Amino acid sequence: MNTLIKPDKVIFLGAGASCADGAPIQSELFREYFRYYQSLPERRTHHTWEYELDTFFIEFFGIDVRDTNSIDKANFPTFEEVLGIIELAESQKESFKDWGTSHIVDAQQKPRLQHMHDVLILLITEILDHKLKGQDIHHPGLVDSLKKIDWLSSTSFISLNYDILMDNALLSAREKCKLDLDYAVDFINFGAEWAKPNPAHSIKLLKLHGSLNWLYCPTCRMLKITPKEKGICRLKWHPEDCLCDKCETLSIPIVIPPTYFKALENMYLRQIWHAAEQVLNACDKLVFCGYSFPDADVHIRYLLKRVEVNRQATPEVFIVNEHEGKKDVAREMEKERYLRFFRDKRKVHWTKLSFEDFSKNPASVEDQSQWA
Repeated sequence: MNTLIKPDKVIFLGAGASCADGAPIQSELFREYFRYYQSLPERRTHHTWEYELDTFFIEFFGIDVRDTNSIDKANFPTFEEVLGIIELAESQKESFKDWGTSHIVDAQQKPRLQHMHDVLILLITEILDHKLKGQDIHHPGLVDSLKKIDWLSSTSFISLNYDILMDNALLSAREKCKLDLDYAVDFINFGAEWAKPNPAHSIKLLKLHGSLNWLYCPTCRMLKITPKEKGICRLKWHPEDCLCDKCETLSIPIVIPPTYFKALENMYLRQIWHAAEQVLNACDKLVFCGYSFPDADVHIRYLLKRVEVNRQATPEVFIVNEHEGKKDVAREMEKERYLRFFRDKRKVHWTKLSFEDFSKNPASVEDQSQWA
């Protein structure tokens, strides 16, 4: 493990930050995915997973995802709802009719329901890969702005997002500013495809729910990074590219879905969560960007409460969560969640800023005229 640099600031990135650069909101992920696949009908015939998805949505939710009109009009469940149902069934060693352990998927040697869980995870990666190509404007803008006001080297990032928008933005900074990108874990391809970060000149990006550019071998327990590329997207169309270099086991994603039943047993994720607690314990300013503080994130709440109670002095907390078309009721509910949670209400500052605003001028969070 690398020696931690004491940060002055921690920027916490939620889904809203990625939405600013083109990612679909969670409630629209399924609709966006099936619209995308309807626009490429020739590809739908090339992979059995699409037929499995068709069957799953008809049998579980009565939605015919093969029909364009049905996709446009359907009231799709959220990822949280769908994956929560599957994960709860798995945790209780239960299943659903025709989706149990007697129905093994030959290619994966997994029960049908468990395989569908994996397919849904990869569905997230595929639609994010499609939607975010060439859309990274505000994340690089934020990094450039932080550099201009001399905040970059004293900032750590904690992200709940699987995409690699901030990864790529910080990699550009690595080339310009000689600051390495440090995920707080070691990769098997250090030295070849990825330089080991220098702890004296590095910026931490701690991805608590995993990342699309990590491939994990469940046999060797080794982690490989695919720089500037969402490597786990290859699992669907080119699984041969995802074999472990050491033992040739098929690698799997480290992606923790947005549900109540998050599994944090992976040793690399435990290292990352520990590193996150350390930087949160050391920071003076904590900026939440695009994060609504949902009740489902009990692990995040536990982490933040541990830090708050165990520290002698708590940091100033700034919330950057405005966006176009936001309703007053949503704003007030989010503000209430933050104020209800943190002990020192005087240090919690709800701002009028969007992620786009913040990316242009990070210091604006300290401007009291921007507080609501």
